Amino acid sequence: MIERYCTNTMTEIWSEHNKYAAWLRVEVAVLDAKAKMGIIPKHAADQIAMLAKFSVKRINEIDKEIHHDLLAFVQNVQEGLDGDLRRHFHADLTSYDTEEPATSILMIEAISTVLKSLAALTAKTLEIARRYQGLTRIESTHGQHAEPSTLGLMFLWWHDRLAGQKEFLSLAGEQMLYTKISGAVGTYAGGLSPELEERSLSLLGLKPAKISGQIILRDRHAHVMNALAVLAGVMENISLNIRLLGQTQICEIQEPFGRSQKGSSRMPHKKNTALTENLCGLARVVRHNAGIALENIPTWGGRDISQSSAERIIFADSFQLTHFMLERLAKVMAGLVVNEKNIQRNLEFTRGIIFSPDVKEALMAKGMDPETAYRVAQEAAFEAIERGIYYFDALFQKMAVTDLLTPAELANIFNYQNKLRHVGGIFARFK
Repeated sequence: MIERYCTNTMTEIWSEHNKYAAWLRVEVAVLDAKAKMGIIPKHAADQIAMLAKFSVKRINEIDKEIHHDLLAFVQNVQEGLDGDLRRHFHADLTSYDTEEPATSILMIEAISTVLKSLAALTAKTLEIARRYQGLTRIESTHGQHAEPSTLGLMFLWWHDRLAGQKEFLSLAGEQMLYTKISGAVGTYAGGLSPELEERSLSLLGLKPAKISGQIILRDRHAHVMNALAVLAGVMENISLNIRLLGQTQICEIQEPFGRSQKGSSRMPHKKNTALTENLCGLARVVRHNAGIALENIPTWGGRDISQSSAERIIFADSFQLTHFMLERLAKVMAGLVVNEKNIQRNLEFTRGIIFSPDVKEALMAKGMDPETAYRVAQEAAFEAIERGIYYFDALFQKMAVTDLLTPAELANIFNYQNKLRHVGGIFARFK
């Protein structure tokens, strides 16, 4: 991943050094379990745990020669051990007996980091929702003015779906608890056993899968990648709508724009929605990586290596991008500009035609058939826009309306609070 879209925390988690450190944790856990089971002397396991060291630089040097990074790691660690200890290190294991548990360790650590940032963003969105619970605004559907809502409800909807991602991502993370130390084809050949696997993984906070091949089937990993993609999609929805509401002709809310910031190389007046546009673009990459994760599920027999090269890219990149998006969107929320005058202007822009559903219902309540009531309400709305007059006045000029509704009854229809009487109840669902 290019540095521009990295966070320090995720960079550390997915660093080469941290990967090898996780490999070493797995190797030491196996030795510890072997010692507890009496398979190797306890002093041997203790000495290896104390002396085992690795160098990323040295591993890379060996890897260039043998073209196998796990064995390069093993060779590097063994270089620091004497002959008697050397024979115990990585004994009985195949590469993915080390790599699979280590991948679970890194995944779980990365998921925990994402969940922390997600919790902060979710809380901030709820704070904004409550602040603007009663600020009436016009909501649109299909890009057209629909019915009145509140700015708070829009943020509350975003809060709800961000909060929902915690469950999805946590469930996906639970999949990564299950891994293997079961040998080359999952049969515990050589000196391995189900007991050794369970003891070793328990030391790492992990659990044995009921069955595996040389690898854990990639459906578990695909769950994680798809959970990240869905989270990115929810953030894209939020970002897209902030962009839409920041358009010049709408300008209800705007992403933060610093005093020294520049929006365009040509046009100094521009306040481009660069932050949220950026987030929309990054979401596409996370979605694409989820597709690759799904393609990694099929494997030749017990395993092939086709998924390995892809995973070296998509795991780190998807977590980096998702975490970056969470941090960036939180900054957007913290600096968001709300233009209340424009919200009021846009609410009144269509001169009251947003009350057409209520007019239709009132005419039907007075005995007009549904089709006629619909057409009367619609024609008056179109006339109001075309003639540049208020909907109330257009209605009041129609005998079909005035024969059934008094001026007072008609005026009572044009009341925003009639449409927003349940907003408090919706907010009450969120404690």
